[in-house]
Amino acid sequence: MLDQFSEVFYFIKGVVRNRWIVTIVAFIICISGWVHVSKMPDIYQSSARVHVDTRTMLRPLLRGLTVQSNVRGLVAIMRKLMFTQQNMIKVAEVAGMDVDLSSENKLHALVSKLKSKVKIQGGRSEIFTIKYQSTDPLTAKTVVQAVLTVFSEQTQQSNLSDVDSAKRFLDNQIREYEQRLQNAEKAKENYKRDNIGLLPGQPGQGQVGVIVNIRKRIEDSKVQLSELVSKKDVLKQKLTEALRSGEENGFTRLVGNDSIEDIRIDELKKRKYDILLKYTENHPNIAIIDNEIKALNKRKEDIRLVSESSDDSLLGAHEAMSNPYVQTIKVALNNIEAEIATLNSRIHSYQHKLKTEDDQFNIRLTTETEMQNLNRDYGTIRKNYMALLDRREKARMATSVDTQVSALKFKIIDPAHVPQSPSSPNRRLYHSIVLVVGFVVGIVLALLKVFVRPTMVEAKQLREITGLPVLGVISKVVNEEQFKNDRFRLYRYVFANAILLMMYSAVITLDIKL
Repeated sequence: MLDQFSEVFYFIKGVVRNRWIVTIVAFIICISGWVHVSKMPDIYQSSARVHVDTRTMLRPLLRGLTVQSNVRGLVAIMRKLMFTQQNMIKVAEVAGMDVDLSSENKLHALVSKLKSKVKIQGGRSEIFTIKYQSTDPLTAKTVVQAVLTVFSEQTQQSNLSDVDSAKRFLDNQIREYEQRLQNAEKAKENYKRDNIGLLPGQPGQGQVGVIVNIRKRIEDSKVQLSELVSKKDVLKQKLTEALRSGEENGFTRLVGNDSIEDIRIDELKKRKYDILLKYTENHPNIAIIDNEIKALNKRKEDIRLVSESSDDSLLGAHEAMSNPYVQTIKVALNNIEAEIATLNSRIHSYQHKLKTEDDQFNIRLTTETEMQNLNRDYGTIRKNYMALLDRREKARMATSVDTQVSALKFKIIDPAHVPQSPSSPNRRLYHSIVLVVGFVVGIVLALLKVFVRPTMVEAKQLREITGLPVLGVISKVVNEEQFKNDRFRLYRYVFANAILLMMYSAVITLDIKL
């Protein structure tokens, strides 16, 4: 820490030793700087304050019924649009400036100058401040008044909600959706006409239950058919065993008026009569019974022929077939075959009906899907169509509101005025800065000299540089004459700095302008 203080003290001593450098540099910088500041032209600033009222009593009452424009946001955008080249040229023309449209460079320079010097501040509290600086106070006031005029005209003439273009767009969209809505309605009408009886809400909606019932009947009939086939196989096996057993001793000739064939024919005729009481002759069992009666009649004829014949072998075979046990099996077998034929016919009828119902059901499903698609498309188009109608009505009401109620009320709070005193430059501040800069630069140059040409002021420095021990230090003895000379040099230095400070006081007090 002591070493650091010692080093700082060394530099301070160096600056003091080169104090005339500080003073001379300060004199040069201050005199030249004060002359430059005095030559700076006066800048006059004119300003005006305006209030843009965006609030009306009618708009809150119509909230939700009309298109609400973001007036405040639009005013902020208009504030930025004021700095376009077209508006700046218009401001220059209103202010009476020399606008040379033939020279692109001059025009660009004029626009750039106005953009850099015109300031529009505020907006959050609906109060705007317009400022402009110029070397001529009248020009400053004229430009501010021109900006105020152009800003007011732009605010009053702007179409805040752009309702006209929105209405044109809505009208075009409404015509397009109206045509699409008519096409959708026509498509629904044609589809209903082409698929009458298959649409939702029409007769025939219990078709699923019918299909399930038919399938259940088919399954039940197949189960019955399987049982009958099993019985038929058993009876065939028994018949085969009976014919092979060779029980000719138990066979008797049963040829007479009341043969088995006659009894069976009577039973079949009675069964046919019972069926005809309930159904018509087209019933499948009627054909089966007729065929069986024909077969029995043929068998009776065969028996009669065999009886008249003298061939014993044929008679024995017929006697075997005329055995009551065999005849009973045959009757049961014929009945089962008749029932099997009936079930097969019934199953075929059910399957045909099931196929028809399935086809109709698939057609109905396809029809319902297509109808749902048509309804969905129609609903979407109609929804958009109604929304467009609603928005067009809101736009129409918004147009009425904008024409009957001014969206913006432009009020001038403080008009532009001719400034009586310059707003800049602040010469006193600049003079003070020049004085400080002069002394700072002088001190920096003095320190540079200390670095360039260092001197030893302590024995410690000599010891560190040479590396030799210092045996002692001899102090300088100042006599009376040398003391007077040192004091005179000090007075002269103080006097020089006093002159500099008096010059500073003079330029501050008088505020001289060259």
